[in-house]
Amino acid sequence: MVEDNEGFLYPKVDTNLCIDCQACVKVCPFHNPAEEAKPKNVYAALNKNEEIRRDSSSGGVFTILAEKVINEGGVVFGAKFTDDWQVEIVPTETTDGLAAFRGSKYLQAKMGNSLSLAKKYLKEGRKVLFSGTPCQIAGLKHYLRKDYENLLAVDFVCHGVPSPKVWSIYLDEVTQAGKRAISDVKFRDKPNGWKRFNFTLSYDEKDKSYTMSSYNGDNHFMRAFLSDMILRTSCYNCQAKCGRSKSDITIADYWGIDQVHPQMDDDKGTSLLIVRTDKGQQALDFIQMAYTASTYDDAFRFNPAIEKSAVPHHMRADFFKRLDTTKDLIKLIDKELGPSLKQRIKDLYHRCRHKAKVLALHLLGGGNQERGNTTTVRNTGVVPVCNKEFGVKAISFRNKGQGWKRYTMDVTLRSEDKRSIKHP
Repeated sequence: MVEDNEGFLYPKVDTNLCIDCQACVKVCPFHNPAEEAKPKNVYAALNKNEEIRRDSSSGGVFTILAEKVINEGGVVFGAKFTDDWQVEIVPTETTDGLAAFRGSKYLQAKMGNSLSLAKKYLKEGRKVLFSGTPCQIAGLKHYLRKDYENLLAVDFVCHGVPSPKVWSIYLDEVTQAGKRAISDVKFRDKPNGWKRFNFTLSYDEKDKSYTMSSYNGDNHFMRAFLSDMILRTSCYNCQAKCGRSKSDITIADYWGIDQVHPQMDDDKGTSLLIVRTDKGQQALDFIQMAYTASTYDDAFRFNPAIEKSAVPHHMRADFFKRLDTTKDLIKLIDKELGPSLKQRIKDLYHRCRHKAKVLALHLLGGGNQERGNTTTVRNTGVVPVCNKEFGVKAISFRNKGQGWKRYTMDVTLRSEDKRSIKHP
């Protein structure tokens, strides 16, 4: 495998050994996509174990599927962080090992020898649950070249995988102590609820522990990812959506659950289960979950990524062109995407405060109405000059004292005579 200039891994053919048998092309799901497959059943579900659901990105249903396989003597393959905080697909034979698989990991996972290991366990007759992106499951199916009754293939609705290179640069910028100092990464932390999830990174530095946590729309890496600016090229034309991965079960967040099945929404996370085969239906352990039957149309209505590929951001090419020469990834992301909504609101607030203060100083002296120790100044269309300095104490942009349709902007100044300025 080799890394391209965007940081993605691609296979490299040794032309000295290649006999041009085309076997690699035949097992490639991009060149040989399967037919679309409609689901048999659709459910909204959640794990009854609140601790597991808290540590999961959505409803914690994957753990239920995995525990059942392990309790029957099987092996589960899932995505786990490496020591340098990239991601790889590895097996576990214990329920304790499942903890590392929980939580979304928005990165391209290295396959390593997971495909050959899975085939080995399957041939030995052991049950295998293999989880991954739709294209990884499609790759597994092509690699095996036959159906195994003891294989449970589980994929998830995938937004696309971002560049490992961008992720590595990002970690170097935000953790001065280095990647080895990182103790935990959660792409989908839920301290403020499932719908407004945070990106959280914990690290140690100089015998102290630090946690960096922010709403996903304010985190620079998440903004670049969710804006479709740093995804792998093939993700913009995914050939494994719409059930073409041939998975038995597809898992996702049930976005829109508050509108479709409000009784299943407590904002702690609800899973969408799309069951595609009889084997997938038999794998469900309904005793361990709260669930309700749903419809594919409702699921797709709020999660179109089930069928639709991401659309590349118009600044994607420019971003990667500048990536190797940039000394500040955060500034580059801001340049290509513009400031976040939070930063725009903050900037607007400060601009409004400044303008209100200037306006207040100019309006003093025109059209005054005195009531006790308070002076109300109204705009007369003339800009008078005030020679006295005042500090702004409070601003109300929509005071409805004269009614909703004739609201005023009120500025209260810090001064000895406690003046108040109103501007329609």
